[in-house]
Amino acid sequence: MKQSRDSEGLPGRKLKRLLHQLCERAQDDVRRISTHEESATHQLRLRVKKMMALLRLANVGIEKHTLQAMRQLLRAVKNACAGNREYVVQSRLIDKLTRRFHLAPKHRPQLMGQVLKAPPISELHHQLYAVGQLIDSTCIQLLSEEQILAQHARCYRKGRQLMKQACETTDKRTLHRWRHRVKDLYFQTLALSHLRGAQRRIRRARRLGQILGRDQDLANLATEPAFAMRRSPWVQVIHEHRDHLRERYLAFGHKLFAPPGTSFSGKIMNCA
Repeated sequence: MKQSRDSEGLPGRKLKRLLHQLCERAQDDVRRISTHEESATHQLRLRVKKMMALLRLANVGIEKHTLQAMRQLLRAVKNACAGNREYVVQSRLIDKLTRRFHLAPKHRPQLMGQVLKAPPISELHHQLYAVGQLIDSTCIQLLSEEQILAQHARCYRKGRQLMKQACETTDKRTLHRWRHRVKDLYFQTLALSHLRGAQRRIRRARRLGQILGRDQDLANLATEPAFAMRRSPWVQVIHEHRDHLRERYLAFGHKLFAPPGTSFSGKIMNCA
């Protein structure tokens, strides 16, 4: 049987329920940290990013000070787990580049000054509980799908604008901001998978986000003292790899953000 448009779409009540579900599952991830720290931390950060992306869809249904408080709480949860996650990612990246460029083991620098601490579980629980309470206090359930799609189109336009800037600069901050909007578009499109062309956008946004993430990891690695030493083979390795990634993320960017903002808005609003 063909599903009704209401069941396929994303009205406000469904968006609010989805935010609650993500918050509850994030609490489950926190409970798993003591026994499965790496996987639980990864899932927790992923759910927090999804929530932050979906909150952008609900902008007009949340009071400004409430939205600000929710974002601050979610950032605190994400940042509390960032140190351990960053260390694991950088270690794996170093191993991968060492193999790819056939560097001798003696040239593999060690990450220094990394003090791994377990995330503060009780504090994470408290912050996520507060997020859940704030979600309850909002009027997200009153939003129409048209209002939600308008915010989705706004995210797309911002991502397209940042893509144009990325074509003209290699500024780390610009690329970082673009990556966040690409991630937002990806997570939002997962929730709006009924829209025409959504599956293609999901695949392209996921891949683009991965490439931009790899470039950011390399950029961060390049700032480490052990990788910036004069005559270090790593300077050239990182530079060459980032040049290669730049060709790829610009190509994917032009595919993902192919329609102009107004065309994209019109296309998705016709699906509502």
